[in-house]
Amino acid sequence: MLLDPVFWLFVLSVALLVIGVLGVVVATRRARRNERLGVPGMSPDLGSDFARIHELQTQVKRLGDEYDRLLAERDELETVLTRLAVLLEQADRAAAGLPTSTPEHAGRTTR
Repeated sequence: MLLDPVFWLFVLSVALLVIGVLGVVVATRRARRNERLGVPGMSPDLGSDFARIHELQTQVKRLGDEYDRLLAERDELETVLTRLAVLLEQADRAAAGLPTSTPEHAGRTTR
């Protein structure tokens, strides 16, 4: 009888049933304990989750502001470099004895 596979399948199914019932009991007790501690249906760690989300939103806003500042600085530096390129070109023309004129592309370049 102990070597019969049907017997062992039955024992295994009963063990799984007992484990399932114990899992439900433990989950129910934890849910009741959490309801006594705070808002029904919510875990006590939810407040810290909200604080973390707020912290991340603040960081995203700060990074967005820094991104905008860096874009403005990049545009300013690009304008300075364009102006320097025009001045260098005019200096080269003057050194070569060619007439100096402002090229059409001396303004701000667009991307």
